[in-house]
Formats: sequence, C-alpha cells, structure tokens
Amino acid sequence: MNKLNLNIELNKLSTNISNVFIDKYMPLANGEFVKVYIYLLKCVTNNQADISISSLADTFNQTEADILRALRYWNKIGVIILNTSHNDAIEGITFCDLKEEAACDTNKQLHTESYKKINTNTTKKENVNSISNHSCDNTVDFASATGNKITHLNIETRTAYTPQQMKNFYAQDEFSMLLYAVGTYMGDSLNSSDASTIAYFYDTLHFPSDLIEYLIEYCVTNGHKSMRYIEKVALAWAENGISSVKQAKTCIDNHNEITYSVLNTFGIKNRVAGKFEQDYIKKWTDIYCFPSDLIIEACNRTLRVTHQPSFEYADSILTRWHNTNVKTQEDVKLDDQKFEQTQQNKNIKKKNTTVKAITNNKFNNFHQRNTDIDILESALLSNNG
Repeated sequence: MNKLNLNIELNKLSTNISNVFIDKYMPLANGEFVKVYIYLLKCVTNNQADISISSLADTFNQTEADILRALRYWNKIGVIILNTSHNDAIEGITFCDLKEEAACDTNKQLHTESYKKINTNTTKKENVNSISNHSCDNTVDFASATGNKITHLNIETRTAYTPQQMKNFYAQDEFSMLLYAVGTYMGDSLNSSDASTIAYFYDTLHFPSDLIEYLIEYCVTNGHKSMRYIEKVALAWAENGISSVKQAKTCIDNHNEITYSVLNTFGIKNRVAGKFEQDYIKKWTDIYCFPSDLIIEACNRTLRVTHQPSFEYADSILTRWHNTNVKTQEDVKLDDQKFEQTQQNKNIKKKNTTVKAITNNKFNNFHQRNTDIDILESALLSNNG
C-alpha cells in the first residue's frame, strides 16, 4: 500500500500564538512591541530566512532602534532569547516555550509582576499640582491618564533619594533591568547620582520603563549624554502629558515638522538643518516646549530686524519669552504691550532728565527774578509823566 503524504495549506497561512502570551504578556506590552513579536513568530513558522533588523524596520516603518528596543523588551522578560556576538550584535532569536508556571527566564514572573505594579499603581503615587500648557499635539493629559497631576518641576529643587530608598528600588527586577538598559545606551555604567535620576523618572514622573529607555535613546542618539540635559527633556515631557513612547514619538515628529518650518521661514532651501541649528531647535521644542507658531513668529521677527536668518537672534527672543512665561500668541501680544509701555516710560523719564539737565546748567544756574513786566511798564510810564 502506498504511503500517504499529508499536507495542510493552513500552516502556510496561519501563525499559532500561545494563549499564555495573549493572557500574560500581551496586555502589559507596548502595541508596537507586540506587532514585532507576532511578525517574527510568523517568519519562524514559515521558515523565512531573509530577516534582518533593517528589513523589520522597513516592514513596520520604524527605525532600527525601535526594533531593537522591542527585541530587548521581549528578551528581558523571557519571551525570546537574543543570541548575540562578542560585540553584542544580534545574530539570532530563540523563541521560548511559554508555559503557565514556568518560562525560559527564571525571573520572568517577578519581572511581570513588577512591570504590572509600576503601570497600575501610578494612581497611588504622591499628587502634586497640575499645569495646563501642552506644547506637542495629540498628547493625552497626564493627570487624566494616571490620576496624578504634574506641576512645573525644577532640577534644582528636586530632592535626591536616600540610600535606603535606592536600595528598595534596586530590589525590584524592573528597575534593575531598566538601569542595565540605560547603561547600555549610555555606553557606561551609571553612578549613584545617575541612578537616582532614573529613579526620579520612574517613581516621581511615573514614566514607564519603555518610555525611559526611549528618552535615553533619543537624547544619546542626538549627541546628549549629559544626565542634566536628559532630565530637562524628561521634565518637559512630563509637564506636557507625555506618558508613553507613542506620545513621545508624536512630539518628536512635531519637532521634525518644526525644523522644516524654521528652515523654510529663514529661506534655507535644499538642505537639512546642521547640528548647530538642530541644537537650537531642540532647545526651543524639547526644553522650552514652545509650539510651532511661536517659534515661527520669533523667526519672522528675526528677519524683520536682522534681514537675514539668525538662529542666535531668534534664540534671544525665545529665551526672553521663556523667562517671562510667554506661551501663546495672546501672551506675545500682552508682552509686546508691556514692552511698548516700558519703552514709553523710559522715553518720558529720559526726556525729563534731559530737561532738568538743561535747566540746571551753568548758564541758568542763578536766581531768576520773578518780575511782572506789566508792573515795570506802569512804573516807567508814571516816571515819564
């Protein structure tokens, strides 16, 4: 009797996803990370060999850094194992057998509970006052998203965590793995001050781990490894309601649009912004949190005064607005009115000072007689009579 060769076309058109993944891992994960995992699962099911970080980035219209961040996330919670070379380049991916009671990474369950705790207990954190200004479009108000309110926070006024508090943070798998990831991005191990700053992002600002990683990656990629600079960006994001990677990307995309608008306003065509120019624009958007219309207004005012593009002059305008808490076009009008009134007062004061100086010069520095010309004329006529 002939042997029967059994085939099923469904295998080529479907991908099996573990119920454990759907129930235990997917609800806690970033949606972009889930898409990458499912796509890779499909590739391994179909024995697809032509997979690379760059091809995955092209497939999802993301950066290679976005793909790497997704892979590192699944690796650190035990869904996959990344096979790396001696220089940490990813050479392969092993998919773990996800089970209800056990996983490839023995710390997976602890990490999952910690991750869940960080994302669900943010409503129990200490409340502070809110700020209503939003510089980036399509962001969700942080207070409504987490039940907390964020005030205008300042680096100089932040209190560092005590050694005991930091010890408690280190005891959490989520935080320890976060520090490891941050150190990888920074290219060096973190000192105690840096670790305290990361704890501040995660405990006070309530940033989820993937957002903190994205924050570090964004700053380092753009040439800023100073933790002080990174903290300024974090504060700006917190004040403007950014609580997820998606919202941060929206804000950064808005920054790219502003870059194009600034160059176009200055009449700079057919080239990208240089690092010197990019640093100014990042300062205006990331640190000062100005909306695009105010930045363009400053550029237009620069051209009216200097008759040529000048990032330095535009920065002087925006820095003054930032220092005087000018945030909207209405604020600009009020600021202009105050400036005009101040100038008028200065001109009046200057005029009065000039008149007083003329009155008190050496030619007028004698006692003026207060004589009535009519009386003199009457006396003269009487004498003649």
